[in-house]
Amino acid sequence: MIIVTCISLASQTDRRVYMTAQLQQCGLPFRFFDAIRIDPAAPPPASYDQRRRLNHSGVPMRPGEMGCYLSHRQVWRDFLASDEQLCLVLEDDVTILPEFAQVVQSLLDVSAQWEFVRLYGVYPRPSIALQPLACARRLVDYFEQPNGTQGYLLNRDAATRLLGYTASMWQAIDMAIDCDWEHGVRIMGIEPAVLSLDEDFATTLGAIDKPHLSWLGKLAREYHRFGANRRKQLWLMRKRRMLRTRSPS
Repeated sequence: MIIVTCISLASQTDRRVYMTAQLQQCGLPFRFFDAIRIDPAAPPPASYDQRRRLNHSGVPMRPGEMGCYLSHRQVWRDFLASDEQLCLVLEDDVTILPEFAQVVQSLLDVSAQWEFVRLYGVYPRPSIALQPLACARRLVDYFEQPNGTQGYLLNRDAATRLLGYTASMWQAIDMAIDCDWEHGVRIMGIEPAVLSLDEDFATTLGAIDKPHLSWLGKLAREYHRFGANRRKQLWLMRKRRMLRTRSPS
């Protein structure tokens, strides 16, 4: 049986109590990973590419975003250092639906068919069904990624490629995962989801600070975004054609 790794700040005892109760009810073995906390007063991590970040977004990454990013990467690194073949990651602000354990087991049964599977997506996206799963769920491939790192499964090959791709930190970790046209990992999902986001917990990422940008800064941002978006749209066009040829309809 797979071990669930739940990313959680050690200081967030209320979240840990909440997740412990849910995971014990599921009957799945689990462990907590002490999420990395970034001191706002300290210099940013060496992997942070501030120039690229500002060119793309116009605002620096928040300390909470950096901590989340580095925490997921460390979980992948620990996974690759172990003998485990698959890794299941949860964040600590999700509600686990009753079907969770059964659906996870059915995903394990067909693990040769996927590299990375989201268990929850923030935004609804068009998709194509690939494989029926337990509890009236289905494994799907997205026409465009739905964002979010609330819960997912990945194998060793996906972890290796994502670690390489995310070595330079300049965007949120969920946005980096969504860049499948660049890192090459096939990101799938399940529908309907077996997790939901618990809105009772306030974000630990921190408030967004949007400084005033000069016209030159805005021009640099739009230039950077244009190039990235062009590559994305070309990839999405190819992917949509590919998925439609596989569609039973």
